[in-house]
Amino acid sequence: MSTAPAGIAIQLDGDFTVDWIPGTLERGGSIPTTNETVDGDTFKAAMRTLAGGVVIVTTRVEDRPWGLTISSCTSLTLDPPQILISLRGSATSSREIEARGAFGVSILSAEQRELAERGAAVGTSKFMDDVCVEGGRWRLSSPMIAGALFHLDCEVVAVHPVADHSLFVGSVAHAFAPESVGGRSPLMYFDRSFWGLGDRL
Repeated sequence: MSTAPAGIAIQLDGDFTVDWIPGTLERGGSIPTTNETVDGDTFKAAMRTLAGGVVIVTTRVEDRPWGLTISSCTSLTLDPPQILISLRGSATSSREIEARGAFGVSILSAEQRELAERGAAVGTSKFMDDVCVEGGRWRLSSPMIAGALFHLDCEVVAVHPVADHSLFVGSVAHAFAPESVGGRSPLMYFDRSFWGLGDRL
């Protein structure tokens, strides 16, 4: 029996680590495995409790601004500045972004809920001509949503197909606020509903 103290992480074969639980790892034994997976409904229920910011991923379709609302966006590295987004591989946005090698991320404010709903509507075109602005002195690779808290203009540096989705790694070429953030709060998504930011804890 291993004498490792409870709670320690044990490295196995140099590839991964597991939390050691007393009585579960015999010397010379193996890690228990199972073919069972979490069912889709349970997984979705769990993910609904993970609150996240809301962004519109922008590209161009037929040379017109196009935007898709997502909450699966995260910072990846600081040096260089990179972000990661996840899109369904069959989505128009996914195809256009891969073909163009660029995309934008406009971080929405709480006042932009209706715009977020528009960008999330299933089975509808998502042209955003009426809500996009130019980048001023910047030559942007992506359309920018007016009134967003911040816009990140990104170049695609990697695409990773995962099941029915594609993960896009974007190198941030420009990052700026179209308008003053001031006291505005971000738009949040939690339990299938949009929310504003609550009181500071």
